[in-house]
Amino acid sequence: MDAGRRESFAANLDELCRYPVARRRPFTNTELARVVCGLGGDITDGYISHLRNGHRDNPTLQTVQDLAAALGVCPAAFVGGRRERRGEEDPRQTFSAKLRHLIAAIYPSSRGPYTPEEVAQSISADGRYGSISSSHLRDLLNPADDVVPNPRLKHLMGLADHFGLADDGGPQVAYFLDDRLAASIDAELTDLVALRDAGVVEFAARVAEHASGWSPELRSQAVRAITQAMESGETSWVFPLNRESGGAVT
Repeated sequence: MDAGRRESFAANLDELCRYPVARRRPFTNTELARVVCGLGGDITDGYISHLRNGHRDNPTLQTVQDLAAALGVCPAAFVGGRRERRGEEDPRQTFSAKLRHLIAAIYPSSRGPYTPEEVAQSISADGRYGSISSSHLRDLLNPADDVVPNPRLKHLMGLADHFGLADDGGPQVAYFLDDRLAASIDAELTDLVALRDAGVVEFAARVAEHASGWSPELRSQAVRAITQAMESGETSWVFPLNRESGGAVT
């Protein structure tokens, strides 16, 4: 699994087994499997062994959550995120709700939201994240009433990459595994939507197309004018063409 400078899932799982956060001695694969199953999960010691040595590197979301519960850590710990698991976690959002939020909020200003076909094609393009069909993506977005979406880790990474959720280590897949982080990112997305609805995102993109050829004086004038427009709060605001002469452009 390509995760840039971030430690692999295998390395993180192995370290958490060798140095558990809630007990002194390491977990054997058999012990960990027993704890997972005791908490209602379903995993074998053989599969845990494959995950720890990297022979299998694409667990499902449910498996990640089950391992995290057994080890007493936040699920994001396996992808380089926070480890501490508070007694009272923030209210959980479903995976589907998070994915719907990303689709509704993140897309270029020149067009509307991405379709499931476009997202699936983006994830599957170079094989780094495996392949996913548009029909499967639709099922993840709007699951049947009796179905709990259970995407695989590489698909989560592909989604994070497609929607630009990234940090220095690669795709920030922790968005889907850490509700505290998701709440922070969602707050930023709310601001993004507000700016886009006001036309600011499209305006900024248009400015970026032309600003490279502007003189320093013109850049300063543009910044000054935009600042004045925001501070005035008036819908009848006019562009200050020339302060000395009092000219203006409406």
